[in-house]
Amino acid sequence: MTQEAFITVKGLTKRYGANFAAQNIDFSLEQGAFLSLLGPSGSGKTTVLRMLAGLAEPDSGHISIGGKEIFGPKRNTPVEERGLGMVFQDYALWPHMTVAQNISFGLRLRRMASHDIRARVHEMLDLTALTGLEHRFPFQLSGGQQQRVALARALSIHPPLLLLDEPLSSLDTGLRETMRHELLEIVQKARMTVINVTHDQNEAMVMSDRILLLKNGKIQQFGPPAELYHKPDSAFIGAFMGAANIISGITQNPQSGETIVEQNGLRIHCLAPRDEIIATGQCAVLCRPESIITSAAEPENKENVFSGTVHRASFSEGRWRLSIQTPLREPLLADSAEQILPGTFVWVTLPKDRCLLVKAETEPALASH
Repeated sequence: MTQEAFITVKGLTKRYGANFAAQNIDFSLEQGAFLSLLGPSGSGKTTVLRMLAGLAEPDSGHISIGGKEIFGPKRNTPVEERGLGMVFQDYALWPHMTVAQNISFGLRLRRMASHDIRARVHEMLDLTALTGLEHRFPFQLSGGQQQRVALARALSIHPPLLLLDEPLSSLDTGLRETMRHELLEIVQKARMTVINVTHDQNEAMVMSDRILLLKNGKIQQFGPPAELYHKPDSAFIGAFMGAANIISGITQNPQSGETIVEQNGLRIHCLAPRDEIIATGQCAVLCRPESIITSAAEPENKENVFSGTVHRASFSEGRWRLSIQTPLREPLLADSAEQILPGTFVWVTLPKDRCLLVKAETEPALASH
């Protein structure tokens, strides 16, 4: 049984002058889910978040949260009446207020009783592991602690929806990794529905139940992280979601459950495409580096096998990333558990079941090598 949508967005559009910042944005989200709005700079993700928050007025569209319309043709609920929680990129903490005072700020604006404020502040301090720091000022806190204070302040009002505007981007790499998991644990304990803006595909994949990938103000794909990674609809999506080999070519007619793509007379066998992806004609094959097999000896099965020479080798996260020059136009990226020195001759196999046919791009795809 499909869970009822908690958030529904339909036809959300925002134009600045002649340019669309967001165009016909449609999605729905169940309660308790974590959605990441992902995309390169200028893709429209922050505009969508600001429209949800009420900080930017859409030109058209519909937004409802918990069955209540907050924006439509005859309604535009003010920011303060939407009751949403928001954590900004720079946290926006009051420097002259203590941790406890920052957390209680929204509660005091709502004229909550003093004893209720104290109870809620203690609840938030415990939830965000800040107990013992309530009398400190922001300048006395680490970046991770400041981030948790901002999160506690946003959660203190028990909002129906929490909006995150790249809250981890100002942290250094090591702390950002740690805070991803801490933030996710906190919002799960609070049973919050979350919409997060990020340009970091790793962050989106680690934290999200769903990803909405945007480009030039338009939705490119919406779905679970694994779906966007393993079954991208286009070369752009495939490359943006992680390191990828994108091999352009011309399709031949599908034969017995597979498709053949030709590039300069070279043939790559791949899985038959989903009907909505491609017919025959210009297309691209996507194959991830971790799927490519390298060997010193020529494989017995010659399908999708090319000879090549290692051009570059770099070590990261316990594996070697190889760049291999083959008869194909672009070097192939392949992962190896063992070091293979530049200049080494190798055989490269692209397993047919790991070669996915995707839409070719009219403009260059963003590589993520």
